[in-house]
Amino acid sequence: MLPAGCAPALQQATSTPVSTPTSPSPTVAPTETPIPTDTPIPATSTPTPQPLLLRRSCARDYVVRADEPIQLFYGGWGVLGKQLADEWTTALTVELTIDGQVIPGKAQPPLPDLPHNCPKDSEGSYWLHSTAIISGLSSGRHDATVAFNVLRPLPDGYGGNYVPGQLAKQTFRITAQ
Repeated sequence: MLPAGCAPALQQATSTPVSTPTSPSPTVAPTETPIPTDTPIPATSTPTPQPLLLRRSCARDYVVRADEPIQLFYGGWGVLGKQLADEWTTALTVELTIDGQVIPGKAQPPLPDLPHNCPKDSEGSYWLHSTAIISGLSSGRHDATVAFNVLRPLPDGYGGNYVPGQLAKQTFRITAQ
């Protein structure tokens, strides 16, 4: 099979008589024409983003490869039970800033475990978190902040009752090498 746009030049045999030249022609060796193949052309690849979970109970200092994409998981807020977690999805806002710049992210559905979670979890907990992908960080130290805000009063199922306002503000240091 030939790639699209690479139709071979075919000549059909005809029954038209061909006159024979009277003088001998020099013999010409046939040249081989390479046949295109279906070998895929390698695409320029983008590095797979480095996963990084910003969670204060796991660490405050993180190291990533400089100038490479990073998939950030942040805002891990745990509550007891799926039903309560679903209520929190409409009441919790989380803002991530790196070096003072707001990083837009996307809230994820509640999960029984955080992606790339450190081994600190409670039975029956569900986690609310957000994700963002950034193109990378330049070499050096970068300060990240995750701010949690609740829009209406809600319990967490563990005995805590939260009122509207800021729940927590966590800071992290990310070193890109």
